[in-house]
Amino acid sequence: MINHKIVKIKRSKKYSDRFIIYLDNKSVLRVSEDAFVLNPLKVGDLLSRSDIKELDNKMNLHKAKDAAYRLLSYRMRSIAELNKRLKEKGYNNLEIDSVISYLIELDYLNDEVFGKAFVREKVKSKKIGPVALRFEVAQHNLPIELLDKLLESIYNEYPINDLIMFHLNKKNILKNMSLSKKDVNRLNNFLKRKGFYWDSIKTVYKEWGILISN
Repeated sequence: MINHKIVKIKRSKKYSDRFIIYLDNKSVLRVSEDAFVLNPLKVGDLLSRSDIKELDNKMNLHKAKDAAYRLLSYRMRSIAELNKRLKEKGYNNLEIDSVISYLIELDYLNDEVFGKAFVREKVKSKKIGPVALRFEVAQHNLPIELLDKLLESIYNEYPINDLIMFHLNKKNILKNMSLSKKDVNRLNNFLKRKGFYWDSIKTVYKEWGILISN
């Protein structure tokens, strides 16, 4: 078994929570402070290949956690989204699964909390309907059961008909107003782009008393 001697140890200037370990074969190891505290090393110690591999694995896991914290510091993310972003950064499945399990245990990663905040922000700010909202949420790969629950909850809080009426008011469409077929078609297309089903649009039109002129 080939062992390598530690010839120098210093704390990283760039990352204060890491140590740099220099070996007699000119190679360099980077070790997280947590791993260093749990397994103190000193100049003169010998490290086998398995020791070095274990330290590398712990360092990669530490880097994966740091990357996850950075991503979460910008905004909340779904489990699937964080998984995808960490894969893009080159971390393997074992590292990613370990980090995600750790963050879930700390409740830093919670699909239901993320989903509630996401749909509320979208509906509150954009006043979008269920078709558009489902499309926007779909990219975060939330479980379908959770997605259905979130949509039901948010549209209880912000009723769909009220949202359509908001857009009618914003476009200065008054109750019992007479509109040309061209204007109605334009309004229909706008509300459909906002993500509302035709049945909901038609119901509000009837309640609003919109008349179609020839």
